[in-house]
Amino acid sequence: MNRPLVIAHRGYSSRYVENTQSAYQGAIDIGADIVESDARLTRDGRVYACHDADLARIAANGDARALADLDAAALDAVVLLRNERLSPLPLTLARISPRRPVLIDVKTPDQPLIEAVVRDVMAADAVDRVWVGVRDVAQLRRALMLAPRLKMLAFLPDYARADEFEQAGAQAFRVWEGEAAQPAAARVLRDKPTWITMGGKGTPCEVGDTTPSRLARILDLLPRGVLVNDPALLLAPGGASPSSTSHSS
Repeated sequence: MNRPLVIAHRGYSSRYVENTQSAYQGAIDIGADIVESDARLTRDGRVYACHDADLARIAANGDARALADLDAAALDAVVLLRNERLSPLPLTLARISPRRPVLIDVKTPDQPLIEAVVRDVMAADAVDRVWVGVRDVAQLRRALMLAPRLKMLAFLPDYARADEFEQAGAQAFRVWEGEAAQPAAARVLRDKPTWITMGGKGTPCEVGDTTPSRLARILDLLPRGVLVNDPALLLAPGGASPSSTSHSS
């Protein structure tokens, strides 16, 4: 069976603290095809990996400061859960992109962030080893103007806009697991290279989480890629495959 691309959501985040070098290395070790890393901009124009706008959920001491209010030196001093540290994008690219492609999830729609992401990708000579995921067409166009060879993923804000993102240069399209049966999302799945994020919207699971039966149902739709917190669900011996498990919940 040809399985979809296994995209380690925030790294191997079911086992390690998300968006850390430990999570990224764990994803490589288990055999994930692509390692996903979030991207936010600091006060001094640096790109760091953090899903949330602030540190409250991941900092060891409940630090609730916003990344946008801090500079790189302050973020380097932040201690995360399990004594982990935040990952600046240049470090992630240097360590991970030679071994696995990196999907950079651009969390805000502003131009300075996409320009900083492209700057770091080009400085690392990683253009051909990176996917950049955006929710804003203007960001997509700006990224491709700066680095035409970049591969772009559309985190579609509206499935009806898939053609607009494709015309702007998107090469793959994200659909939420819980929305895959919606007519507009189903058309994207049918007509375009689609990566599905497990869990989240319309499901009882946290974003990236799933169960073997839920995963098997999604694999029956034949997506090109699956974003999941636990890559072992697809990569371990006996992992999920289309119709390989009961479709009872």
